[in-house]
Amino acid sequence: MKRYPLILLFLSFFSLFGQYSDTDIVKYIDQYKDLAIRNMYDFKIPASITIAQGIFESACGTSRLATEGNNHFGIKCHKEWSGDTIKVDDDALQECFRKYEKVEESYDDHSRFLTSRPRYANLFTLDIMDYTAWAKGLKEAGYATNPKYAERIISLIERFQIAALDTIYQERLAKGWFEMSHPEVVIQEEPTKEEFIQANNYNPIFVPNLANYTQVTYPFSERPTYENNKTLFVVAQKGDTYASIAQAVQSDEKSIRYYNDVPPKRILNPGEIVYIERKAKSSTTLTHKLDASESFHYISQKYGIRMSTLMDANEFTEKSVVKPGSIIKLNKERKCFLDKIFK
Repeated sequence: MKRYPLILLFLSFFSLFGQYSDTDIVKYIDQYKDLAIRNMYDFKIPASITIAQGIFESACGTSRLATEGNNHFGIKCHKEWSGDTIKVDDDALQECFRKYEKVEESYDDHSRFLTSRPRYANLFTLDIMDYTAWAKGLKEAGYATNPKYAERIISLIERFQIAALDTIYQERLAKGWFEMSHPEVVIQEEPTKEEFIQANNYNPIFVPNLANYTQVTYPFSERPTYENNKTLFVVAQKGDTYASIAQAVQSDEKSIRYYNDVPPKRILNPGEIVYIERKAKSSTTLTHKLDASESFHYISQKYGIRMSTLMDANEFTEKSVVKPGSIIKLNKERKCFLDKIFK
């Protein structure tokens, strides 16, 4: 019986995941998981597949193609590519690969690459939660020349439990986290203008009395989570930032700021209510009498309703001046369609 030295077995195992450690893999997953989950919604590609391919193709972001070209998926130039390029030895010497300004562009291009090419069309007939079928389908469609490509992708996913990202996607989808693909753009399009928010400043902040709210179970964070107007929130502690809260609830800073109707430079205050999902469009309370010390943002946070709802319901613009004692409508009136017929 032929025997192999122990050192060869070790090297064989080590080469399975490339020249990087388990710690590197975990860090890579944490760094790009939200981007992969977002692309799972936008392009219907399993986040687990995207992350595993990124790890394998870029050696956890350490390959020359990744460090110099921000290319994490080994996508070559092809005839239609008109962007920057980088030459790297691959199947042949000095092959042409796509070069990006930032990693996010590589992730988006990877998703568009798969969705736009007919040879990958069969992938999108597969169950989006079946990473095994997707890995095998990628190999069959010719994504890589490595004969064990599918096995290595599957091994990565299972060893590091990356399929949990697909489950997070399903949970966020059910809760409406993906109502808007790019929240930062929506802020500009909705009536909730930054100028209006700044004119009606953030003082005082709304500090919730937690005895009045129901604590709920939130599977994606260890922070105490509560509910107001069917919207989940946490309370800012000393030292918290929008970024730290986003990380704690497995979201991103832009989304958390969007949910709370705050501009990019606004600083978080201890004790303040922070919503971790988008506020409701309506409230069970119909009106609110504006106190001299209150702002629209205070009312929005207190009742868990969107600033856009307040502006629409009260027909305000960014130039509106609201006087103390004014009665603020908390719901936009909805006329019955029969009114139009019999008007």
